[in-house]
Amino acid sequence: MLTENQVHLFRAFHTGLGSLNQLLNSSEFDRQIFAQTWQSLQKIFSEEIQSIQSDVYRIHSVLVEINKQMRLLGIDAMFLKTARQPETVQGRVGQIRDRVTLLMNYCTVLLESDGI
Repeated sequence: MLTENQVHLFRAFHTGLGSLNQLLNSSEFDRQIFAQTWQSLQKIFSEEIQSIQSDVYRIHSVLVEINKQMRLLGIDAMFLKTARQPETVQGRVGQIRDRVTLLMNYCTVLLESDGI
């Protein structure tokens, strides 16, 4: 079970992911704003969430998946930064959007896991 503080952290993280998702779904996608938003979200994750541990297997499993997806999202963000062709940018944005949605779902699972 998550502590009250951890629930608060995951809600903030979920909100940050939602902001990132809105940016990715915007018709006026701006890579500069994406990079800034990603960096702030990554900072929250590395400073607050990455160190959370749980003895409950289900919660631990979700935490491991969040950690893995954040690492992969970092790689996706790096590839987006170097993409030059519009088709490549679109493909990278699509991959990032899917990963952000998955992370949001993981957060929802944790936030709804009160009885796990």
